[in-house]
Amino acid sequence: MELDAKQRVLMAIYTEYQKDLPDMKKSIRADVLGLNHDVFMIAIEKLDNEMLISNVKYSKNGNSTIPLVVWTDRIKMTAYGIQYVEEKLKIEKSLTGKEKVKKIVGSAAEWGWEQIKDIAAKTLAEMNKP
Repeated sequence: MELDAKQRVLMAIYTEYQKDLPDMKKSIRADVLGLNHDVFMIAIEKLDNEMLISNVKYSKNGNSTIPLVVWTDRIKMTAYGIQYVEEKLKIEKSLTGKEKVKKIVGSAAEWGWEQIKDIAAKTLAEMNKP
């Protein structure tokens, strides 16, 4: 199963969201996710438009449909966004954040989502620090 840009960004946001102190600004960036800048900007805008995420701020040029800048530091998953990811990956709602990230690592490895697996593994390592 191949992930499109929008799904890759959503999975990364969901994974980072599982931390006690998520750092969306550091983790949710085009370069970190291996995406073209414009593709990343449109993916964030689509996720916001579909109400899967909230608290997104944009700066747009009046002549372009692509945001010039997206501030990711305050992005949050919506209840609908969490439900969407958890249903898609068959993640139990009752699991802890760490258990959910472990599930993502397993699913990503199984489905060949290398970048998501790497992001989730890094997040899990950060969550295991004292």
